[in-house]
Amino acid sequence: MLAGLAGVILPILAHLLSRKRYDTVDWGAMQFLELDPSARRNLQLEDLLLLLVRMLLIALLAIALARPWFNGSWLGRWASTTSRDVVIVIDGSYSMGWEGRQGTPHTAATRLARQFAADLRSGDTVMVLDAREQPRLALPGPTRDRERFRQALEDLPAPSGTANLHEAIARGIQILASGTNVQREMLVLTDHQALSWKPDDATLWARLDDLKAQSTVPPRIWVLDAATGELGKGANFTIERLQLSREMAVPNVPVRISSKVRYRGGEGAIARNVFIEVNGQRLADQTLRLNMTPEGEATVEFERQFETPGSHLVSVVLDNDPLPGDNRSDAAIVVAGSLPVLLVDGDKKLDPTRSETFFARAALTAGGADSSWIKATVVTPAELNADTIRPAAVIVLANVEALTPETQSLLERSVAGGHGLLFTLGDKVPKNGYVLDPDSPPAALFPIQLKEIASQTAEESQGVRVAGNSLELPWIRQFRAGTEGTLTDARFSRWWKVVPVRPREVATKEGEPTSRKQAPVIGTPLVIAKLTNGDPWIVTQRYDRGMTAVLTSTLDADWNTLPAKTDFVPWLHELLFSLASTATNRNVEVGTPLVLNIPPELKVDDYEFVGPSGKKFPAGRIHDELQPGAILSEVSLPGVYRFAKKDADGKPSVTDEHFVANFDRGESDLTVLTEAQRAALEAEGRLVFATDLPDLMKQMFVGTARTEFWWLLIYGFLALISVEAWMTRRMLRGAKSRGA
Repeated sequence: MLAGLAGVILPILAHLLSRKRYDTVDWGAMQFLELDPSARRNLQLEDLLLLLVRMLLIALLAIALARPWFNGSWLGRWASTTSRDVVIVIDGSYSMGWEGRQGTPHTAATRLARQFAADLRSGDTVMVLDAREQPRLALPGPTRDRERFRQALEDLPAPSGTANLHEAIARGIQILASGTNVQREMLVLTDHQALSWKPDDATLWARLDDLKAQSTVPPRIWVLDAATGELGKGANFTIERLQLSREMAVPNVPVRISSKVRYRGGEGAIARNVFIEVNGQRLADQTLRLNMTPEGEATVEFERQFETPGSHLVSVVLDNDPLPGDNRSDAAIVVAGSLPVLLVDGDKKLDPTRSETFFARAALTAGGADSSWIKATVVTPAELNADTIRPAAVIVLANVEALTPETQSLLERSVAGGHGLLFTLGDKVPKNGYVLDPDSPPAALFPIQLKEIASQTAEESQGVRVAGNSLELPWIRQFRAGTEGTLTDARFSRWWKVVPVRPREVATKEGEPTSRKQAPVIGTPLVIAKLTNGDPWIVTQRYDRGMTAVLTSTLDADWNTLPAKTDFVPWLHELLFSLASTATNRNVEVGTPLVLNIPPELKVDDYEFVGPSGKKFPAGRIHDELQPGAILSEVSLPGVYRFAKKDADGKPSVTDEHFVANFDRGESDLTVLTEAQRAALEAEGRLVFATDLPDLMKQMFVGTARTEFWWLLIYGFLALISVEAWMTRRMLRGAKSRGA
């Protein structure tokens, strides 16, 4: 607005232009009308003063519109006459749930926020930010309505997960940048836990300083300890994230649930009970009792069989302690009646025993058709179409010679929708690895580059086998030689030499289903099993919601002796279940959308997602004829979510589908900021740590107050208008008298 000062030249231009409107003509009687030198000087002085007054009028108006302000303690309580834009950041991490003598820091923070807002002027705007792993707006925008503000505080979810205070402060600065008042304040109510501040990350805070410096009116950032120094004074036990042997199972198949319990703080050994709950029901007969010492840890493991298909929630729970936020860990398990697998035989023979999928089909139906955990269907490559691909949780391409672009596109959509895809290589696999167009999404399904078919050499007298020390993943670790397995005894006569390669991420094209409007997220290829000569045997890669895997040898007995080993049947089952578990996508990170594959006939409008705090979210629909789904994009809170049919009472049902949004358990480290760390954060006026609310109010309203004085300039402007009118009237009267 200061650019308006250029308007001071307007009176000068008007004066110069008015002089050009008159012509000077000398005539004989002019000498009798000329003013004496003294009167002429007075007239020129009055003219100059009037010009300066008019210029000053424009200058005062321009400066007033720019809303200047003073900063200094000499203003005292005058600062309270200036309206403010305020953002209150409340730490929502589970450390704020520490139960001290005076309640929890989170309860204290909301109380302090209400007390602080009570001293604000009616014209001040206020905004509430809930600092979590991703900051949440507790209000749709800044408000002057104190009742809405108080309601927003009451509606804040209970402390959970972690908090990124740096990100919350950055978000607050962006909100204040669009404010209208010259006083812009941010109040951070937290427990001074060091973890949430990241005080040693100088680069992170340098970026925040740059963001603050870019603001037209940089906000002042105040920090208040809501825990009053009580955080971490006592023993705290933590249960880490649950590890499942499989996220997808079938009835009566055992699932191993394991985790670690950590003991921080406290003095001396303490005994702790560990419970397991299934669908909210505690299993008293599986309670474990641990005797732990400070800074120690212990591994706990449970095993559970599920009799009925459906979605099940398992929870490992500890005895209560002062920090309840880390006393529970949840996981969702999907139990299917049977796993539908599509075997695509690339070398089908009239003699079925010589077909590529003969041994695989026999292994998958070893228990008989009625009791099989996996329902296998065999087709040829020519029979691959939407109808055969749609119901399959896992598709196995066994030594398939070629794929059409249409088939590749169907496979890409199936895997992106959460299903598994397994390539088993053989002599019919093309050297290009099915890559018809390197810029198409289907090309990324094949996470390796083929080199050549290798054979056992004479020097390899012991034979090429599976390297037991490469079997690290939980589902395959059981097949190591040291665990009475025979998988590592299988000999390989031929295999493909491959190089894992991450393909370029490619954009999707117009006209694709809603679920594929964005480019697919492609993970890094991982070699999860090797041969004893170091060549990869199994390579996996995350592809959007699904998983692809490549077996560098065959599934039949042409290139290896796998089918002859007793571990072949359980190994193949575990491999397929590991690929199918991604189809559930039930255990995700905070911020990851929840996606549920649904039957085409299901009416999504009749269902909703219910979050950890009981808040209900409408379910969106993924319009994909191959794999329709329901989706919840807003997953900002950690904990258990349910996909349930809309019901008036909102009670959980046995037909609900469970999801779990996980979070970092590092929040259980309750170490507070040191004096040196606080000093570093306060450097160059970045933050101000107040001791209590009265100290904060004193500094904010008196010590470094800002006061606008544009209204004084407006009064001066009005006064000068009166002076200008008087001077103009006086000059006109003088001109008339001289004319007479």
